[in-house]
Amino acid sequence: MLTYIRNTCLLLTLLCLSPIVQANDNLSLRIDVPFVELHSGPSAGYPVVAIIEKNEMVSVLLKRTSWLKVKDKRGVEGWFHEDNLLGLSQNDQAISTTQITEQDVINRHFEAGVMYGDLEGANFYNLFAGYAFTPVFSAELSAGKALGSISDSDVLEVMLLSHPIPDLTVVPYIGVGAGVINTEPHSVLADTESRRSTLMSAAAGVKYHLARNFILRAEYKLSLALTDRDENEEIQTWKIGFSVFF
Repeated sequence: MLTYIRNTCLLLTLLCLSPIVQANDNLSLRIDVPFVELHSGPSAGYPVVAIIEKNEMVSVLLKRTSWLKVKDKRGVEGWFHEDNLLGLSQNDQAISTTQITEQDVINRHFEAGVMYGDLEGANFYNLFAGYAFTPVFSAELSAGKALGSISDSDVLEVMLLSHPIPDLTVVPYIGVGAGVINTEPHSVLADTESRRSTLMSAAAGVKYHLARNFILRAEYKLSLALTDRDENEEIQTWKIGFSVFF
C-alpha cells in the first residue's frame, strides 16, 4: 500500500509540472509544419476530423489543459495537443507557455491527488479522485490506509462536495459521504478480531491553487462508524495534501 501511494505521488507530481498553454482571446495561428491533425475531442483517442496544412491560419476557440480547440478557414472545428505548438507561430513569433488562468481552475473537471494526516492517532495515507459537475458541486472517491500502534484500518468512501464560493483565492468546501472501514488488530493482541463498519461522514476543508494545475488542500472530517455494538464510534480525521486537475 505504501509503495503504491509513493508511486502515485511521483506520478501526480510529474503531471502537475507538465507544460500548460494559455489560449488568448481571438488568437490566430499559422501552421508552420507540413500538417496538423484535428481530433473531434481533447484526446488522441478521438477520431481525426480534418487535416490542417502548412501556412493555413486557424482561430483558437478554447483551451482544455494541454489541448486547444481551433477552427480553420473552412469552419471545421477540432482539437490538437499543445506539443503541436512547436510548429505554430503568431506573427512569426514563437508561442511561449504560461500558467493556466484562474478561470481554468474554477472550470476544472477531473481532479486526483494524495493526502497525509491523522486518523484517531494513526498515520493516515489517502488517495482520491473526483469529477466536478459544476464549479460548485463535485463527487469524489477516496481510499485510505491508517497505520496505528494497536490496529491498521482500510477506508473507502464516496463523498459529494460543495464549493459555495469557487472564485476565492482560498476556496472553502464542505462535503457529506458514506463508505466502509475495515479494522485489523495487530496479531500481538489477544482476543481481538477484524471488524467492518459502515461510515457516515461530514467534512470541511479549503483548497488553494499554487501554480499550473497544482492545488494544495487541507481537510477535517468527522465520521460515525455504525457498529453492531451498543454504541456507535466517532472517528476524526485531519489531513493535508495536494492534487492535480485535468
